[in-house]
Amino acid sequence: MNPRIRKSTLEDAKHFIRIKECLPLNTQSDHTQQGGFLLGTDIETYKFYISHGICFTAIASDEVVGFGIMLPNELVKQSELWEKRKTVQWSVDLAKLEHSNISYLEQMAFLRGNRKLTLILSYNLVHAAFENGADHILTTTVRKPVANEAAIPLIHAVGGRRVGNIDEVYPQVGAINSDIYLMDKTTFYESIKSRISYDFLIANSI
Repeated sequence: MNPRIRKSTLEDAKHFIRIKECLPLNTQSDHTQQGGFLLGTDIETYKFYISHGICFTAIASDEVVGFGIMLPNELVKQSELWEKRKTVQWSVDLAKLEHSNISYLEQMAFLRGNRKLTLILSYNLVHAAFENGADHILTTTVRKPVANEAAIPLIHAVGGRRVGNIDEVYPQVGAINSDIYLMDKTTFYESIKSRISYDFLIANSI
């Protein structure tokens, strides 16, 4: 069967765990372009995301090789990040964000060697969020203790920009500093149309 993406099912949660466990963040360096996970997500949380969020699964050779999770506005406004929003060092008007429909790119992960599927899933995930009513999409990338630079080129390629920074503490890993990025609907579609991969992405929309 050809590589493809589809909407996630509850059965995919165990594969999300498998992929996450294959991709630990390398904490032996101060930066990485390979990505990986620093914080854990359990299977029940993945099932919740699949049931209530926008989730896509990537398949290659009949195996789950990647996934993406987008949280809609109602979950974002109940999230820990949103509760901490007044502690963020914002470079945009927080009041405007508070009155906007916000989606949050929670996770996206792929086993190595699936670049085309990564592009297809990324486009469809963001497109689905905007079709669902989002004005803006937020996402975070870890800056300290390890600068996780894997997603930053892709974020910039679709018009995303850094708009904030937040300090947090998690019991399992300690202090974390993260950059917050924002993508807006108009800039996203303008950026996508200028990419040489535009026709390819449209042809692989779901």
